[in-house]
Amino acid sequence: MSNGALFDLRPLRESAAFRRIFIARTISIFGIGMLMVGVPIQVYDLTGSSPMVGLVSALEGGAAIGGMLLGGMLADRYNRKFLILFARTVSGLTFVGLAVNAGLSSPSVPAIIALTVVNGLIGSISIAALLAVVPTLVPKDQLVAVGALNVLSARAGAVLSPALGGLVIATFSVAWNYWVAAIGTAVTVTLLSGLPALNPPTADAGHDADAPAETVTGFLRRERVVGGVMIAGVVAMLGGGVLVLVPAFADARFEGNAVAIGVMYAAIALGAAAATVTSGWLGRSVRPGRVLLTALVLGFVVQALVGFTSVLALTVVLLVIVGVFGAVQEVLRYSLIQTHTPHTLLGRVNGLWSAQEVAGMSVGALVAGLFGGIFDAPDAVVWYSAAMAVLALLVTLVLRRLRGATVEPSAHPVTVE
Repeated sequence: MSNGALFDLRPLRESAAFRRIFIARTISIFGIGMLMVGVPIQVYDLTGSSPMVGLVSALEGGAAIGGMLLGGMLADRYNRKFLILFARTVSGLTFVGLAVNAGLSSPSVPAIIALTVVNGLIGSISIAALLAVVPTLVPKDQLVAVGALNVLSARAGAVLSPALGGLVIATFSVAWNYWVAAIGTAVTVTLLSGLPALNPPTADAGHDADAPAETVTGFLRRERVVGGVMIAGVVAMLGGGVLVLVPAFADARFEGNAVAIGVMYAAIALGAAAATVTSGWLGRSVRPGRVLLTALVLGFVVQALVGFTSVLALTVVLLVIVGVFGAVQEVLRYSLIQTHTPHTLLGRVNGLWSAQEVAGMSVGALVAGLFGGIFDAPDAVVWYSAAMAVLALLVTLVLRRLRGATVEPSAHPVTVE
């Protein structure tokens, strides 16, 4: 258990292998953020077409989802260290390719698209493999802390990496943006090469590591805790599109003030950061599933209250609270999946979970946009969030096994050779 209510740093202190993974993952998040800034800027500069920018982003997102699913399957069958190093190396080479292309007198748009898709596909393989590896490197009672560290690095990267990419592009060029990302990826490969051998787990009784992908579906039906976490995750993602409504909401309530828009966008990330650095209490939760579902419902209730506000300070406070509830869910979803999934299925289940989160955020933005097309922005926030709160409450009532879930010792140990 963690020793206090504040951040539990035991995984970083006690596991050298996890330290390598955490640092490498954080650097990778910054590389992805710089790619997300550099490619749209360059494509728009070359084509002047916003639809083309959208197409490239959609192709990269689709490739990333496919890579997560493929990576999960491969991680349960092949040496995970090899997969991670292979995927990170290919990702680095795509950054090099983008940098070289950007340095040409007439950069090729098809080359940008091809390299971006390859980066999304192959680079995402390492995400599922890394998720499958971590539970073999840290004790079970530290997985909540690992989830909090993951959320914190992801949130920090999402805020800081676009700013870093924009600064590099403005100061130097888009080519240098890609070169910086390539250098960062080389550092991650060096770090990850120091990991122990990570052979795929030996199948436990009743769990065949070479079973077809349908085994994951069967497992989710049998293991109601993990299946429930997946369902709760879908609801969270469907209701996570409220930021789509922020510009219109600010226009209606704060006269389109750009500062207000920026502060509102930052508020949720700030709340998430606050929740993660005070997340030690989550590791002591007797019923983490109940805490997760409660945070799911309350998060949407508070989000609905935002629609009634007309004072910026109150709006920001409510969005910070929304961010807190969201981070609590993310941390607990991670820990419950890792502790209730046999190691022979960790790759595929984590790949499915990661793909679900990426796809779910896009669907959530679409749903929020639909509400925004029917109602004016403040009412759209209220009705969108209220609908999600009702759905979350129904899910809470149905998912009885998840409500009673505890973090129990894994019955499916694995030996890392």
